[in-house]
Amino acid sequence: MKIEHLPAGDHPAERAPAPAHPAYRPDIDGMRALAVLAVVVYHAFPKALPGGFAGVDIFFIISGFLIFSILMGSLREGSFSFADFYARRVRRIFPALALVLSACIAFGYFALFPDEFKQLGKHVFGGTAFVSNFFLWNEVGYFDTAAETKPLLHLWSLGIEEQFYIFWPVILVWAHKRGKSVAKVLLALAALSFLVNIGGLHRYPSATFYSPASRVWELLLGALLAWLSVHRYTLFAGLRQAGREDRLLLDPGSARARDARSVLGLALVACGYAFLSAKRGFPGWAALLPTLGAVMLISAGPRAWVNRVILSNRVLVWFGLISYPLYLWHWPLLSFAQIVESGVPAAKIRAAAVLAAVALAWLTYRLVERPLRGAAHGRAKVAALSLAMIAVAAAGGYLVKRDGLPKRGAVVDNALQQKDLILVEDVANAKACKERYGFASLYEYCLLDDPKKDPTVLLIGDSHAYHLVAGQTRYWRGQGENLWMLGTRIPFIGVPVGDDPYQKATPMMMDLALKTASVKTVIISTAQRVEEQSGDGKARTAALRETLRRLLAAGKQVIWANDVPRLDFEPRACIRRGAIASSQTRADCAMPRQQYEREVELHKTTMAAVLREFPQVRLFDAASGLCDAQRCKGMADGVLLYRDNNHLSYRGDLLVGEAFARWRRENGAP
Repeated sequence: MKIEHLPAGDHPAERAPAPAHPAYRPDIDGMRALAVLAVVVYHAFPKALPGGFAGVDIFFIISGFLIFSILMGSLREGSFSFADFYARRVRRIFPALALVLSACIAFGYFALFPDEFKQLGKHVFGGTAFVSNFFLWNEVGYFDTAAETKPLLHLWSLGIEEQFYIFWPVILVWAHKRGKSVAKVLLALAALSFLVNIGGLHRYPSATFYSPASRVWELLLGALLAWLSVHRYTLFAGLRQAGREDRLLLDPGSARARDARSVLGLALVACGYAFLSAKRGFPGWAALLPTLGAVMLISAGPRAWVNRVILSNRVLVWFGLISYPLYLWHWPLLSFAQIVESGVPAAKIRAAAVLAAVALAWLTYRLVERPLRGAAHGRAKVAALSLAMIAVAAAGGYLVKRDGLPKRGAVVDNALQQKDLILVEDVANAKACKERYGFASLYEYCLLDDPKKDPTVLLIGDSHAYHLVAGQTRYWRGQGENLWMLGTRIPFIGVPVGDDPYQKATPMMMDLALKTASVKTVIISTAQRVEEQSGDGKARTAALRETLRRLLAAGKQVIWANDVPRLDFEPRACIRRGAIASSQTRADCAMPRQQYEREVELHKTTMAAVLREFPQVRLFDAASGLCDAQRCKGMADGVLLYRDNNHLSYRGDLLVGEAFARWRRENGAP
C-alpha cells in the first residue's frame, strides 16, 4: 500500500509508520463496555434502555477499525500472512465461544424438550460455522417474542463479523497488489451496503437486519476511519499550508477538536440508546446515530476529554476487557430463564442472570481467553481449538439429525405427554378413511374408529376437534357407535373459502355431514369463538346459524362443544425438571377461572342467543373437564393436560371425554 510522504512540520505521531498491530487504547475498551452493557441492559430490562440493542452497531465500528488497522499495518510492513491473521482470529474467538456453546448444550440436555433441543442444535451448528445470521434470516425477526426463546440468537452479529474477517482481507490484499485505491474500494462497498440497508428495510426487514450485505457498511465505516487515521495529514495539509490553523474545529489534531468530537460522539451514542426503538425499522437511517457517534469517539483519540476521563475509567475498561465473553454469556442465561419461566422472568431473576453473566465472563476471560490468546505454542492452540469447535459443531448437527434426542431422561419422559395425538393406529386409520371417501389432498383429513363400518357419530372441526377425538372415541365406542372425525378449518356452511387450503375442503366435508345417512349425531368443535361484534364475527355467526338449520333439517342431532380454556402460560414449563413452579407458570400450573370466564363472556352471550333460536341443539362445555370453581388446570396428578397453551394433551383429551360422558348421563343419555 503506497503511503505518500509526510509534509514537513507534521506531528511526529503522524509521521511514524503505522505498526502492524496498533497500540493498546484503553478508551476503546471503554467503548466496548458502553456497547456490551447497553445490549445487556436492553435484553434484561428493555424499558430501561429502549435503544440498547444499538450497542452491537458500535461493536461493528470498533471491529472494522481495529481489523483494518492490523491489516494495513501488516501490509505496509510486508509481513501480512493469511495463516497468521486467521490463527489470531481462532485464538481470539474460539475459546469463549466453544465454552458457551458447550454449556448451552449441557443445560439444554436437562431443560429443553425435543423440539427446543433440536432447534438449539441447529443454532449451535450455525454458531460454530459463523452463519447464525443466515439461519435466523427466515425465522422470526430479532425483535419478535419468539426470538426470546432462542438461547443463541445473539450469535447473528458474530456471524456477520466473522464473515467480514473472512472476505475483507482477501479484498484488501487484492486491492493492494493490483494498486487499486483502497479508499475508493472502501467507499464504494460501504455506499453499496448502505443503499441495500436503506432500500430493503421496510420490504425485507428480517433480511436487512441479518444480511451482511446490509450490515457490512458499519464495519467498513470503522475501516474507513482507520484509513483516515493514517492519511488525515493529506486531507488537512492544504489548510495548514494556507495558514488556517485558527480553524481549530476543522483541524482533526487540535485538542479542542478532539474534545468536541468526543463529546458529540458520546451524545450521539446516548441519543441512540435513549430514542431508538424496536418498534421502528432498524438498521436503516437510524443506525447512523450510534455508528457516527462511535466514529467520532474513536477519531477523537485517547487524549480527548471524554475518552481520557470517562472511557478510560478503570471500571469501564474492566467491562471492556470481558465484553466478548459477557456478550456470549448474557443472552443464553436470560433466554433459558425465559424458557423455564414460560414468560418474562421476574426482575430479580433477570438481575441474577446478568450478575451470573458478569461472573462467568470474568472467569472465562481469566481462565480461558487469556491463556489461549497468546502466540506461544500458537499452532498447537489453533489445532486444538479448531478440533474443539468441530466437535461442538458435530454435536449440534447430531442433535438436529436425532430430532433433539427424544429419549432423554425425566424431561423428555414428561414431554411425551404433549406430543401430537397421531399414534401409529391413527395414521393407518387416517389412510383407510381417506381411501374410503376419496380424499386425495393433505388438507382433507379424516379418522374413522372402525373403517369397515359406516359412521354413526361425526366430530367435525379444526385442531380443536382433533384434540377431543381420543375421549370421544372411547365414549362412543362404549355406546356401540362408530365415531368419524373430519378435520377442516371453520366447520360452518357459507364461510368464504379464500386461499386457505383447509377451508377449501370445508364445503365438501359439510356436504358429507349432511348427506351421510348413517350419521345421526354431529358434534361441532372449533377454536373460532362466535362473537357478534365485528363484520367477520357477524358473518361467522350467520354461517353458524345456517349450518345448524341445515343439519337439523337433515335429521341430525347436533351438539356444540364450547372450546377449552386458552392458558395464559406455556404449560410445558410446568414439567421442566419436576414441575418447576414460579409466578409465571403459576405454582399450581393453572389459570384463574374468573380470567377464563372474562375471555369467553362475549362468545357465551352470542352462543346463548343462537341456541335460543335452535333449542334442539345441545351445548357441551369442554371446560367442565378442566376447570373447577376457582381455576382451570394445565396439569393434573403430575401429568400435563395441554401440549401447548390451547391444545389438549392425550390425557387432557381423555379427561374432557370423561366430562362428556358425565354430561350425557346428566342429560338422560346412557
